[in-house]
Amino acid sequence: MGRGWIASGVGRPGDRESGWKERSLARRVSLEHRRIRLGGGDDHASYSSPCAATIGGVSQVLIFNQRAIFGHDAATGKVLWEHPWESKNPHVAMPVVLEGDRVLVSSGYGMGAELLQLQRDQTGKFAVNRLWKTNRLKAKFNNPVTRDGYLYGLDDGVLACLELATGELKWKDGRYGHGQFILVRDVLLVTAENGEVVLVDPIPTGRRELTKFQALDGKTWNPPALAGDLLLVRNDQEAACYRLPAGR
Repeated sequence: MGRGWIASGVGRPGDRESGWKERSLARRVSLEHRRIRLGGGDDHASYSSPCAATIGGVSQVLIFNQRAIFGHDAATGKVLWEHPWESKNPHVAMPVVLEGDRVLVSSGYGMGAELLQLQRDQTGKFAVNRLWKTNRLKAKFNNPVTRDGYLYGLDDGVLACLELATGELKWKDGRYGHGQFILVRDVLLVTAENGEVVLVDPIPTGRRELTKFQALDGKTWNPPALAGDLLLVRNDQEAACYRLPAGR
């Protein structure tokens, strides 16, 4: 968003509902002056965080709320485009912005995933086209990642690999629950729901675990964080920091 600014999907003043049922507005807040500078949109919020992207040469904030995914102009807050994605259940995973002005959306509770193509015409108007839709990836909490033309995500808790161009399932194996993972160079670093940390080789021919260890006790839904060779993991009961070995 730039220095000194925060983009947020927040509740409206006077709303009595809480959590993902609150109203969602894309707002840009000046940290220096502590005031809201612009806003746009008026729909029920969800758990998915806003994300910044440049699509069609325009700086945008993507909001994945309870009714749809929206692209807001980062400078004005104006809604530039939207694509319906309505559910009675919360959306948690963030949209994945890909090269070529493509956006992947996914959520659990039977919703699945869609790959969208955004196009901007000569007048500046955006059009949204669906490239594919599948129920083979239902990312409830986990943010999917891509590597070498393939998409990896937790399909209702089971690790799945799909071909990015077509949405075709290549394999599905390994129950990690509603955990999280990040792509670290050429390795998937998975924090499983049971508190294990698992390193997985992201290849389209099948799941291959490299190593794993018990990092936390109890249910773990929180994303890991990596700073240099330090791995930070936490859940609602404890937090831990591990120094990872050098090399891969």
